[in-house]
Amino acid sequence: MDSKELKSQYDKLLKDLDFDKLELGLKNPNIFEILRISKKEIRHSNFLSWLLDPNESHKLGDVFLKRFLREVASSERFNLDQADIEGMDFSNAEIRREWRHIDILIVLSDTVVCVENKVLSKEHSDQLKRYKEVVEKEFPKHNKVFVFLTPEGEEAENESDSYEPISYSFIVDTLERIVSVYDESLSAQVRNYVKDYITVIKRELMDTDELSELSRKIYNNHKGLFDFVYDHKPDLVDNLRYILEQEIKNRGWIIGSRAKNYLRFTTPKISELTYINKSPNGWVKRESFLFEFVLYPDRDSMSRKTVISPSDGDYDTSRLSEIFSEIDGSKTPRGKKWLCHFGKNEKFPFSRTDEMTDEEIAKSFNKILDSFSPLIQKFEDKYVEHELELQEMKLNASA
Repeated sequence: MDSKELKSQYDKLLKDLDFDKLELGLKNPNIFEILRISKKEIRHSNFLSWLLDPNESHKLGDVFLKRFLREVASSERFNLDQADIEGMDFSNAEIRREWRHIDILIVLSDTVVCVENKVLSKEHSDQLKRYKEVVEKEFPKHNKVFVFLTPEGEEAENESDSYEPISYSFIVDTLERIVSVYDESLSAQVRNYVKDYITVIKRELMDTDELSELSRKIYNNHKGLFDFVYDHKPDLVDNLRYILEQEIKNRGWIIGSRAKNYLRFTTPKISELTYINKSPNGWVKRESFLFEFVLYPDRDSMSRKTVISPSDGDYDTSRLSEIFSEIDGSKTPRGKKWLCHFGKNEKFPFSRTDEMTDEEIAKSFNKILDSFSPLIQKFEDKYVEHELELQEMKLNASA
């Protein structure tokens, strides 16, 4: 698709009345989307725990908890009858989050309900079996119930005989009924939270809300344009690199040459004394030295390095290497062109970033920057210590 055709198709999209409707609908504020937590499994579990707790600030009492337990009791695999639910005392009900890694644990006087919540991820590492064993050990005298909560109400791949599947459509139906029946008794804030949550489930997990239907119609009418945009959209690394770069900038450092899985930077003082090669050296901006992160999303890690780039022949990188070798802990570079005196691998939760907010991602990265910062300062101190020499080297090479 050339630029003329792209502009033509975009113009048709802007004139589509359905597109205006979709744009208007998406502008309606939704607290879960504002906080960018609509697809984060842990946030769904947090909100459901809040609804399940009779003593929480929603002022619904045990309404949601009772309806949830009735649904569970409809299964024949547990020693729990729907009629018994009405006579239960929920005044001392305890809702635990992430207890022994279990998403939600409902502890009643004689019954315990273990809920494993799967929004987008799949079960792994025999976790359902382990959770069952933990509950059986810790609550030997309780009636034990196990629930597998998913968007579609899928059976668990493992332990399907023990875990009752429940779908998010049940959650939606229950919440819609509660809003309808208890509308006048709910505070405006709680009502908005619940309605926003219903919208998020329908839109993000079940794909059944009105805007989802409208978006499919628009896509079919403008398929060529959307396919082109999709093929050129930023990927996980692009989005993450933007967040990481912002944290580097927040420390007053300068972003260097960019590349797909590389994040490079320097400090203002080092930048003043850094020689820029006259010919290509592998880096877009042709710097002679940079601090570098190499991102490995498939390994949940990144490496941090100090790198001297190949010289165009006019700049004495061997002398620069000698200066860096004066820093405690410096290693003899293995390569002949790219000289690395310091390198270390760091764990980073790439596989979990879809469940993390930008702030949480930034916090994880800042821990790595904190550990890297003392070394960065040592390099800057070396540049300052040899400032006159390095300035002369830079001027002679640039002449």
